[in-house]
Amino acid sequence: MTRAATAAILMLSTVAVVEAGALGFLFWRAREGRRASTFPIEHGRQLADSMGCFGCHGPGGGQPIPNPGSKSGEVPGWTGGTWMMWNKSEGDLRAWIVDGHPSNRPADPKALIHMPAFGRFLDPRAQDDLVAYVLAVSQFGNSRDDAVSAGKDAAFRLGCFGCHGPEGRGLVRNPGSFKGFVPPWDGPDYPDLVRDDAEFRQWVRNGVSDRFRANPAAKVFLDNQAIAMPAYRDRASDEDLRSLAAFVAWVRANPRVSPRR
Repeated sequence: MTRAATAAILMLSTVAVVEAGALGFLFWRAREGRRASTFPIEHGRQLADSMGCFGCHGPGGGQPIPNPGSKSGEVPGWTGGTWMMWNKSEGDLRAWIVDGHPSNRPADPKALIHMPAFGRFLDPRAQDDLVAYVLAVSQFGNSRDDAVSAGKDAAFRLGCFGCHGPEGRGLVRNPGSFKGFVPPWDGPDYPDLVRDDAEFRQWVRNGVSDRFRANPAAKVFLDNQAIAMPAYRDRASDEDLRSLAAFVAWVRANPRVSPRR
């Protein structure tokens, strides 16, 4: 075999390996995207959309429509003080979804729009995930720890939930990124992305950790993703960083899933 023929075979073999690797990666990323869509919060969001919840409660549950004759004058939103008037526990929320109202709170007879009972349309897992999503959106039952509460407030003020999703639990799509979505704070990838407090500070301050910035493979995705982590620098104080870290730790330690699961 001539030297030229050998070189051609090697080149073709290399191209085949690269193409196989690329196809394998695309298959893996598609699989990860499908798997992520089954996470409780994301599945709950999909259910809220398919069940028509956003028609009355508004996109994300935060823009409710008027409800003539009702006590508050509108369909209760999932955020803000009105929410706390209608729900004292997770059980209340589940009863609203399954039965249309809790047993100790009859439907408002003067309200024009009444909450439907979705129980017959949702299996137990679907009920759990829809409850999990609404709990996350409403920030229901947060820790009374001052640092955690301050971290939640800082996350709101700095816009963290816009990219990381309700309570930082995802799932916001991000074309061009490694897995195709912004990593949620309670996801299995988080410990690989943020190994310690120093890296957490680097991500917030600089938009990327020193370790990822120095990794050539990571840099490819960081440079090509549609949504990049902003560098907050001095816009986030040292106290913000401490409280944000406390809130993220609380989110990871308190998954939004039903005790039955």
